[in-house]
Amino acid sequence: MIAAESNLLYRWTIDYGLKPCAIAFCFVVVALIWTFPLQHVIAYPFVFLFFGAIMGSAWFGGYVAGFLAVVMSSLLIDYFFVPPFFSISVAKESQSFFAAFILCAIAITVVSSARKRAENAIRVARDQLEAKVQERTAELQQSNLEVQERERQLRMLTEAIPQQIWRTDAAGSIEYCNHHLCDYLGRSMEALRGEAFFSVIHPEDEPLFRQGWHAALASGDLFEIEARVRGADGVYRWFLVRSIPQHAGDGRIARWYGIHIDIEQQYRAQQSLVQAQDDLTRLLRTLSMAEMAASIAHELNQPLTAVVTHAYACREWLRSKPANLEKASATAEKIVQESTRASIVVSRVRALFNKDAQIRELTSMNRLIQELARLLRDEAIRRGVSLRLELARDLPQLAIDPVQIQQVLLNLAMNGMDAMMQSAGPRELVIRSAKHGDDEILVSVRDQGPGIAAEIAPRMFEPFFSTKPKGTGMGLAICRSIIEAHDGRLWAENAAEGGAILQFTVRAQL
Repeated sequence: MIAAESNLLYRWTIDYGLKPCAIAFCFVVVALIWTFPLQHVIAYPFVFLFFGAIMGSAWFGGYVAGFLAVVMSSLLIDYFFVPPFFSISVAKESQSFFAAFILCAIAITVVSSARKRAENAIRVARDQLEAKVQERTAELQQSNLEVQERERQLRMLTEAIPQQIWRTDAAGSIEYCNHHLCDYLGRSMEALRGEAFFSVIHPEDEPLFRQGWHAALASGDLFEIEARVRGADGVYRWFLVRSIPQHAGDGRIARWYGIHIDIEQQYRAQQSLVQAQDDLTRLLRTLSMAEMAASIAHELNQPLTAVVTHAYACREWLRSKPANLEKASATAEKIVQESTRASIVVSRVRALFNKDAQIRELTSMNRLIQELARLLRDEAIRRGVSLRLELARDLPQLAIDPVQIQQVLLNLAMNGMDAMMQSAGPRELVIRSAKHGDDEILVSVRDQGPGIAAEIAPRMFEPFFSTKPKGTGMGLAICRSIIEAHDGRLWAENAAEGGAILQFTVRAQL
């Protein structure tokens, strides 16, 4: 701290003490020396010489040197050149002259020092300006070099990327195309400027491409379209064309960058997929028709068998001597009933596959099971199977299609009796009904056959899968479709005491 203060004091002493005194002394002494010889040649030469000394002192030494020169010049002129000579006093007749000299000397000091300071300030400002200009010029040169380097790197990058890249100005005119795009099109960049760029687009895609591109230029939004682009070999390929705008600092669009992505393989794969889907749809339609035909054949087998059986019985009653017309009439009535049921079954199976309007009637499940038992009585007697019904009381009504649900019951019961054909023990088919949860009814059909083999269980509900030599494999598949159409579930499991249990749930109408 002390050293800094000493250094500052030293500089002040030099700048405002010794230096101004030396400058003023030199100029005044020179003026005095020249005055003595010139006073014999011209009158009052000291005026001009000492004014020059004061001016030079103020110019080179500043205010301090100028005022010191004024003081020394005034003393010397008073002593040597103003009467009385060699005296500090001033004669009365010379006082006005001497005062005018002092005032002019002071004015010269002020003007000269101010002019010098102004010129120094201007010179410093000019030097600073030149330094700033040089600095700014260097910055601009460095910035230009960096921009050029970035452009060079960007150009190298666009040439290295295995994609077709282009750039346009704000108006949409092509400025640059990388070599991948030029090689594919077989044209130079100059040949693609202006409207020539649209000539490589397929004629069918060009109007939509042009419309979308002009709309993007007007709105400044992202441009994206799929179009066919003609290559150098004249073959069109599908490309995904994308372009995004680059904005300047003021928000205006400076240029557009675009890219062509080859999607020919994806497009062909998509077309192949669409064709495969169409083929699959036709195949599924064919399979559905085949499944419906097999389903109708399966469901008609039972009523048509009953019709044939009743027809044989009716013929025997009529051939008897005498003819038993009463029993023949009753058998003919059964034929009519079975034929009607066959027609209803066909219509309901078709409705199931064609998604026609569903038929729902409030029906008692126990009543359907009891009617089924009457239908199966003769068949059960013929096969040596006893039927046992375990029906829960007070079951709620069901909003169901009674014909379809009865077909499900009939299929499950017939499958159960078929499963017991080779059984040497007792043959009993048990049909149960019970409440299942709060809003469902559970119906189960249990037989005393060999049960369900582990390898059969996963496939037993698949269409066309059957373990019977002459089976169509559609019975359980139709049953599951019907139950699922009633918002229910059908499944199978082995009973603990032997045999199989097939059961389903149907939602109750609360």
